[in-house]
Amino acid sequence: MKFSCLKEKIEKALIIAERFSGKNLTLPILSNILLETYDNFIRITATNLEHAVQINIPGKVHREGKISVPAKIISSLVQSIKEDKIDLEEKQGNLLLSTENKDIKINGISGEDFPLIPAVKKQQGFKINGLNLRTAIEKVIPAVSISDFKPEFTGIFFKIINKELKIVATDTFRLAEYKLEIDNKNNNFSFIIPYQMMQELIRIISTDEEIKISYGENQVLFEIGDIKITSRIIEGLFPDYENIIPKNFENTSFIIKNQFKDSVKTSAIFTSKIMEVSLKIRNKQLEIKSGNQDVGEYKNIIAIHTSNPDNEMKVSFNYKYLLDGLNSLDEEEIFFGCNSENSPSLFHNKSDQYFLYILMPIKIS
Repeated sequence: MKFSCLKEKIEKALIIAERFSGKNLTLPILSNILLETYDNFIRITATNLEHAVQINIPGKVHREGKISVPAKIISSLVQSIKEDKIDLEEKQGNLLLSTENKDIKINGISGEDFPLIPAVKKQQGFKINGLNLRTAIEKVIPAVSISDFKPEFTGIFFKIINKELKIVATDTFRLAEYKLEIDNKNNNFSFIIPYQMMQELIRIISTDEEIKISYGENQVLFEIGDIKITSRIIEGLFPDYENIIPKNFENTSFIIKNQFKDSVKTSAIFTSKIMEVSLKIRNKQLEIKSGNQDVGEYKNIIAIHTSNPDNEMKVSFNYKYLLDGLNSLDEEEIFFGCNSENSPSLFHNKSDQYFLYILMPIKIS
């Protein structure tokens, strides 16, 4: 293998690939990446057996071949290079990296020993705008569960119905749903993608270019320009969450988001170990209150527009979960619907409902 390319191109690819490499004492080659040439491209491949990435980089192929080298070493070396052009050559099982002023040798392993990346047996698929997908993932990802007790909650649920995509996450304490229109010509289907994979997608997607998503048996494939990402799918059934989304409310309010958010942030200083902040709606006002016998008490009142000003409504939330929801809302004024101190409440932007955030209250005896 012998190949020449721009340093900027291969550097970006190696940074991504390094994050996909794995650490496995029984299979140390997973900490490597695979370099292989074909036509006028070099393909960089990395995997941890849970997910994989393949990136094509344009350049000039002098001789075809392949080699596997440690991901961290080659990524760090290329980032340290200042020259614009890099030559890579496989020679006697090693990778020679050359620039105008540098000659570097990296000990390699035969590319034949690198794990094969299984092809996704495409059953369903659709296309979507990249920035829209990234926005949706960013909005719902705070609600993903960090506990492995229920594996289906440790990922993000994709549900495709006709030309609508619902992206959902929950940890049972809160639930976030984002709706998008998509180009779908297939049957309705759904799958759950691991949290770590969703984090990588957020980091990789940088433009509004079209992304192709293909779903197959136990796998999903994302095609983003010259990048292909394969991920396993979490086994299990996501709950029928739509039944818990409240449809009617005893009280609906419209609140200035930043006033509300700033008050909740301050209340966090005074919360107890269960991190509760109490809300009370009465007489077109929202009272935000918290207290801790070791620190003190906090109370703030802000004006709101409410549907039932004569009906007093009290509810308590985990302040962190509440802030996650407020941070995911975009508009200056937001909707807050609640029924009782023991029922789920709903938040969304005032003018639309493409993003919903459902929050379970804290039951304080």
